[in-house]
Amino acid sequence: MFNLHSSPAIMMAVIWPKGINENFPQDETLQYLLILCTKVGLNTFVLSFWRHSILKSLLGLCSVSMYAADMLLVCAVSGAWLFKEHLPTSTSMCFILAHGSAVYALLPLPILIAGAFDYASYPNLDITRSSRSRVVSYCIMVVLLWASAFVYTYHYTDTQPTEIYKDKLRVTVCRVHGSTVVFQFNMQISIAVGLILLLYFKKLMGWLSRANKLAELRSTAFVPDQDFPYSQFGECGKSEIQESSPPFFVSLTLGFAVNWAPYLLMCLTCAMVGFVVPAYASVNLLWMACANSVLVGIAFWFRSDKTGPYSKFPDETCFWNTYWQLSKGILPTVDTMLPTKLYRMVHKPTMPFQEI
Repeated sequence: MFNLHSSPAIMMAVIWPKGINENFPQDETLQYLLILCTKVGLNTFVLSFWRHSILKSLLGLCSVSMYAADMLLVCAVSGAWLFKEHLPTSTSMCFILAHGSAVYALLPLPILIAGAFDYASYPNLDITRSSRSRVVSYCIMVVLLWASAFVYTYHYTDTQPTEIYKDKLRVTVCRVHGSTVVFQFNMQISIAVGLILLLYFKKLMGWLSRANKLAELRSTAFVPDQDFPYSQFGECGKSEIQESSPPFFVSLTLGFAVNWAPYLLMCLTCAMVGFVVPAYASVNLLWMACANSVLVGIAFWFRSDKTGPYSKFPDETCFWNTYWQLSKGILPTVDTMLPTKLYRMVHKPTMPFQEI
């Protein structure tokens, strides 16, 4: 695989490097199959920590559909490898890789736009209140996105293999695509997060220490039932007010960076050394989970007056509730984590909850 341009959008996939002895060319199909199987394994890992809320958002359902598309791509390449004696490998592999990369490169932008509109209309960002009709609308939207991508790539994708000379060797290659949207998204988010944290660099360690304490206390404290709106719980109890607390958007940025800094640093490193990955081989579910965290954080920022620290968000990577508390300048103990109004179970069947 090598890039013909400085942009990550267009590159060439090597299918048949004929080498010195042109009578015995080397078939690269098995290598592509191993790459795709590794990608599926990494995407399976991403699904494992997103499984509880993945069907509660449009981006989550799109991720499931991409995982299914990955499996189909593995099956297609496996078929090309198993039946290479009966099918022209260069033609079949070029068709699979060209269409696969084109679809994966085309989908991120409409998915991001649709996901932003989804969270803009999401009621309080609370997945416990999502309705079945919302899931049906997600399924319809996912089908429309994939259908549009397939129709576009069917008419505008070049699937013909080409022979070129590389380092005095004749090589059969196929034009494939990288995702410019994913590349630009990762770069812009990395720069924005880096600049925000750089402005508050001297206070980051103290804020991280307090956030860790809050996370430990939240794991042992009572969390109210989500059936009650946030406005019904009132103010928190006695707490220690901290003089220096991060602004809310800085706190959310810190919560995002704690979880996604390794991924963003990896993307920055790859961009600096000129390492590009075609869209069909990239771990797209990892990017989808990162984009989902970005959209959830932005939506939480705009809806913080209606969305409290006890909501269950459609994102299982960032601890948004902890960083909500951090931005309020509160360092509670276990008993002060409880709101002023709580509800406990009593044994009277007609009064299942009693207010104290």
